[in-house]
Amino acid sequence: MPRLPLETRRVHSPMEEPGAFQCLLLRAFQLPRAYREVFLLSEIQGHTIAEIAATLGITVNTALVRLKRARREIGDWKNSGNAGRGK
Repeated sequence: MPRLPLETRRVHSPMEEPGAFQCLLLRAFQLPRAYREVFLLSEIQGHTIAEIAATLGITVNTALVRLKRARREIGDWKNSGNAGRGK
C-alpha cells in the first residue's frame, strides 16, 4: 500500500495538534475554582449541565453561567489550535 507524502497529511482537529490538550488544561487550571470545576466536568469529562449542577449543588442556570464565563476566559479553544498561546 503506497504511503501518502508528508505534505498531504494534515491535522484534522485543533485538539490533535501537539500540545493543544496540555495548553487547554493549563488554561483551565488558571481559572477561578468555580469556573474550573464546571469547565472540567463539562468539556473534559463530558457531563451534562444537569449532572454538573446536581454534583456541585448549584442550579442549572448557575452552571451555565460559569461554563460560559470559563469558555470566555479560556478563549476559542475548539476552533483554534492556538488556545492560550500568545497571552
